[in-house]
Amino acid sequence: MFLTSLKADDALDKARQLEKSGDVPGARAALAAAVQHSPGDVDALAEYAEFLVRYGDPDSRAAYNKTFEAIEKSGDREKLAAVARELTILDLIDGDRSAAAQHLEAYHAAGGNDWPGSPGWKAAEAQNEAKQFVNIPGPLRSFGRMAAIASDINPDDVLSALARNVVTNGYQASHSNEALEQTEYLKLVHRYLSQARELETLAGADKMIRIETCDSSNAGELLRIIGYRMRGGCGSEVVLETVNATRAFLTTDSGFPLAELEQALRTNRPFVHDFHPSAVPVLYGGDYWLSAKEKESGDFLEAFLGDPALCRLYLGISKLDRQTADELRKGIAIQRLKAYAHVLDFFGGMFEIRNGKAIVPGGARSAAAWTELVGVSPDSGAGFFDKLIAKDDGWMASLFDALAR
Repeated sequence: MFLTSLKADDALDKARQLEKSGDVPGARAALAAAVQHSPGDVDALAEYAEFLVRYGDPDSRAAYNKTFEAIEKSGDREKLAAVARELTILDLIDGDRSAAAQHLEAYHAAGGNDWPGSPGWKAAEAQNEAKQFVNIPGPLRSFGRMAAIASDINPDDVLSALARNVVTNGYQASHSNEALEQTEYLKLVHRYLSQARELETLAGADKMIRIETCDSSNAGELLRIIGYRMRGGCGSEVVLETVNATRAFLTTDSGFPLAELEQALRTNRPFVHDFHPSAVPVLYGGDYWLSAKEKESGDFLEAFLGDPALCRLYLGISKLDRQTADELRKGIAIQRLKAYAHVLDFFGGMFEIRNGKAIVPGGARSAAAWTELVGVSPDSGAGFFDKLIAKDDGWMASLFDALAR
């Protein structure tokens, strides 16, 4: 045991020297070797974990978890509190609020006392309701490219990201300043959706675009939709050339496999492209957001893109925790929420309702003051926030937000 400890100490000394000389990869390798050689050595584990955090390494949380387990066995409460504290921070950075709550509890159990006894963040919420979806024609990746939505986005966040883009980049004041007009960004999104619907129709019931041979009847229709035509006869002489610049731009910019299509036509082989619609979750289902007239058309996406106030309301609601959003939905008509969507978007992030009551800055001792300011008691829950967003053109909500932070 003494020899093992001695070897670990030598490895740690070597790692410190390497780091001091600027050889960070070498220091990391030396520390990793020390941990591998002595997996139960608390000092080696702790130093390795601290090193990884220092350099922002994605493995730092896993290293701290191993350190935590080793210290738990040793019974060193002071070290356990320090490691649990660091793990709480790393858990929150990774968005794992459940693990953060557990490590915060361990921190207090080990004697830590400079943080509050209860978590200062909202608990992760269980999704009790079945998700409802809307369909976007074609691959989500293609739509994301045209709508400026990140390719690695969580599907749950697609409509929120789209709403944000519409609010910030989708509309501008017209020359007469009497109304809003669509920007080139939003016109491009609409043109893409129009082309995608044509391709969806061509794909048929199985949602697969199939061109069996170069002279197939639907080859010409596909080329028309994507803005190209064949120059030369079928075979190795085939070249695709642009005939409609607008459609061709949408084709290439959305990532349609044009090169594969051209190669298939040249070699007279089948071309197959999956064009299934992309289902993305929508809060409370599409019908909640649409008027009776819009429901008749049945096209949620067009109605959504065509109404910046609706997009702003969706964005504001999506920032709330689910319990609070549910209470506002039940307690306030959507038409009224839509009228104050700008206030909800700007200042609603700190709104919180628990057990039917609004959580206000200052807690229970300030409830009377907020009742006097807003005109409704925080005990009214959604009713309190209904009055708050309408008060003084949003300035009262601004005060609430500033004090809640």
